Amino acid sequence: MDHSTRSWRQPRAWLALGVILMAYFLQDPVERATWSPLQRLAELTFSTNGQMSLANYAGLMVFRLIWNALLVAAVLVLLGRPCDGFPLRDRAGVRHFAIGLLTGLVVMVFAILSIAGLGDAIISASGESVVSALFYGGGWLASDAVGALGEELYGRAAILLVAERFFGWKAAIVISGLMFSMVHIGNPGASAIWLVRLGAQGALLAYAVYRTRSLWWSVGYHTGWNWASAPLFGAAGSGYLDEGHLFDFNPHGSTWITGGAVGPEGSLFAFLAVMLALSFLLIATRHSRTQATHASD
Repeated sequence: MDHSTRSWRQPRAWLALGVILMAYFLQDPVERATWSPLQRLAELTFSTNGQMSLANYAGLMVFRLIWNALLVAAVLVLLGRPCDGFPLRDRAGVRHFAIGLLTGLVVMVFAILSIAGLGDAIISASGESVVSALFYGGGWLASDAVGALGEELYGRAAILLVAERFFGWKAAIVISGLMFSMVHIGNPGASAIWLVRLGAQGALLAYAVYRTRSLWWSVGYHTGWNWASAPLFGAAGSGYLDEGHLFDFNPHGSTWITGGAVGPEGSLFAFLAVMLALSFLLIATRHSRTQATHASD
């Protein structure tokens, strides 16, 4: 019997859903009331010369990680699940993170090089010194990992666990994908094709949680994908440019190919990248059995 058919009526599930909705609507006001004063105190700016500031981004990602960690803890307690259980506990967590990181890097590099290979973009060295490249490259990688963990805690832990209670794990994957699109709808340059691709990628990340029985492949993949686009190649990542990138990515072709203002993530090649990532995930976990989380907490 599907776990959802006997648990959605429980008050715990509704309370957990209420907490998620409350957290969603309160995040921006709380962020303005707490993070914004700290930002001004530290004299941090969101962007410099049209490029996102590493220091500001890192601080914001730490804030959001704490916020989402508290949310997941509340959801787990309300659902009566152990905080050291699924989807956080994973004895192979480092391995899953590393495989996910490599997968995200490879498929995003594939998408960017494919765009350039068709002649729709030019890739050139940015002129950063070795020391600067190492500083910014390492800083963005660490910050992207923190940011990815925060987003995955929200989208692939809190939402999945609650959605599964109501609709079962397969529908929870779809819901997680839809939420992934919805929370990014206000990004600069957001396009219909990009939002559809985000939904597909969100579903992939959710499926990976069930496939690997943990969150860590998804965190690694999310980190590698984000880092390869903006910090490495200097392309827009979800509509934002990052300071200190190693290469310059200058698109000049069709927006269907280049992704337009939102960057390569909005390209048709990004869909191929997601399909490649799914193939790599299935190969890496070919001995795993995808199942609902309640079966082996």
